[in-house]
Amino acid sequence: MQKIRSLAIRIILLLSISSVAYADSPLNVNDIQYFMKVMPPLQLLGQKYNFENGAEQNQIMDINNFTPMSNALEIIQTHKAFSEFQSIIHTAGFSSPQHWATVGDRIMRAYISLQTAKNMTPKKIQDMTISIEEMNKNEYLSLETKQNIQNNLNNMIEMVRNTPQDIKNDQETLKPFLTQLERLFEEQQ
Repeated sequence: MQKIRSLAIRIILLLSISSVAYADSPLNVNDIQYFMKVMPPLQLLGQKYNFENGAEQNQIMDINNFTPMSNALEIIQTHKAFSEFQSIIHTAGFSSPQHWATVGDRIMRAYISLQTAKNMTPKKIQDMTISIEEMNKNEYLSLETKQNIQNNLNNMIEMVRNTPQDIKNDQETLKPFLTQLERLFEEQQ
């Protein structure tokens, strides 16, 4: 019995070490292609079961903690559609639901930060700074609303100015696929 426990502990340690190593490796072209391949069938699955989006719309955007696919995985793991979901992601090339979620989160962070950088010219940043000042003078907005808007705008500016290196690395791999991803995301709406 002790040998079995010891073996189980070693397996768990090996799996956790390999998943940490995977998270540190750069995003690769195959993963991006798998992700794009899986989007249309997952959209159909979502329409079939009408999944509820439990995400708070007023949350402050923090690119480092943005994990939409991991959040979706938490929801679908307990849903009756989970076996269909697993079949779809395996057919697309993902080794596991967690592999899909990790890759998807990284793609989404890189995509959003690239789109934000593209749209955040120095002039727009200056305009946003002025908007923050004007918003703070608006007596009709609650203090909480003002704070949420200001935090989101500041986070967008910060994202452009100080993108973490791991996201920059993923951005470089993602750039050749931006047009395809934009089209896929438009079709998802």
